[in-house]
Amino acid sequence: MQGRVRRLAVIPNDPVDLYLSSGYGAAWLKAYFNPAGFFDDVYSLSSYEQVDGNLVGLIVQPTAPADLHRRLRELRIDVVRAYGGSHSCAVACRDKVSGVPVVVSVHDTSPSLLDPAIARADVVLCVSAAVKQLVAQHVKTHDRLWMLPNRVDFSVMRPYSAAETADLDVRYPHRYRILHVGRKTRQKNLDNLIKALAILGSDYCLLASGKGSTGEYEQLAAQERVLDRCYFIEAIANEELPRYFSWADCMCNPSRWEGMSIVLIEALAAGAILVASDIPEISESITDGENGLLIREFEQPSAIAAAIRTACTNAEVRRTLRANARTSVERFERSRIDALEAGYYQTVLDMRAAGVFDQPLATRATRALVRNARRVLPPAIKDVIRPFSAPYSGGAR
Repeated sequence: MQGRVRRLAVIPNDPVDLYLSSGYGAAWLKAYFNPAGFFDDVYSLSSYEQVDGNLVGLIVQPTAPADLHRRLRELRIDVVRAYGGSHSCAVACRDKVSGVPVVVSVHDTSPSLLDPAIARADVVLCVSAAVKQLVAQHVKTHDRLWMLPNRVDFSVMRPYSAAETADLDVRYPHRYRILHVGRKTRQKNLDNLIKALAILGSDYCLLASGKGSTGEYEQLAAQERVLDRCYFIEAIANEELPRYFSWADCMCNPSRWEGMSIVLIEALAAGAILVASDIPEISESITDGENGLLIREFEQPSAIAAAIRTACTNAEVRRTLRANARTSVERFERSRIDALEAGYYQTVLDMRAAGVFDQPLATRATRALVRNARRVLPPAIKDVIRPFSAPYSGGAR
């Protein structure tokens, strides 16, 4: 691969501009999609991109799934990277180009978010051991399952002093402040956290930051008579988050499931007092009583409330958690994970140069016929050939 431009095609699980509106900075995203600047050119080829042009270091070209094969060939793409095991994975694996490996990263342990197409990925990057265990049920070649945890920019996610967060005291004038960060979905268990707020009493308030409809949560807060102590925030900019992490008396994310929660790692890097669910995806990086408090009965508001009260009021526990928070996640420091991911890409390119991902000629011819048929045949006939149009799995699979 030396001597020529290295090109990566990414298929994110959201449009890039949605990442930006969710609070991620342009510099962070540029490094996220091209770790250590490993590739010369990076294209975003998802069909749901909202822009067509350059954005956060990407060359954005909205591409329909049916056109992806052709575009990969035209752009001379070396590697395809799909983010998430659901729709992006299905698109990337649907009609692979011979010799162009598809790398899929899986970030969630929910089986419903893992498309069967994951079995046809060439390499799967798993964000945690719990994710790897799930993916291993669908991918036969286990030596192609590689660990790639989330990463934290320690220069951004850092502790802040009381003087640097004094404006937040004025904005939220409550004795104890609970912070929750995450999309407003069932997964994040915001409903039980609101119920816990009612148990905790009037000294406590809740800041819930994240995309999603707030209607059902506002209604629940009204029913629990805590709406006046709930602040629903659509998004906090990524560079602002560490101030909130440092300032809040407690960061509580009692998720029902996760892959590996990046927000928890970022919170610890900023010195947060953390409360989270005792589930395998979280306990891999959070140790109860050392760098956070873990809740086993996270469906019980009383258990959530008890953990929050301890985190906010027990001075000895707070000293221990605060002292251990940042050092406990040093292994996720951005440059380390960027180097690991870039090393994976180099391994994939070496495998490609050795012909590992080349498809047999007969398979390539069959796929070409099916591809052409999709363009010209009526829908009824397309339905007949659909079972025969699954992409070649590549390698030894």
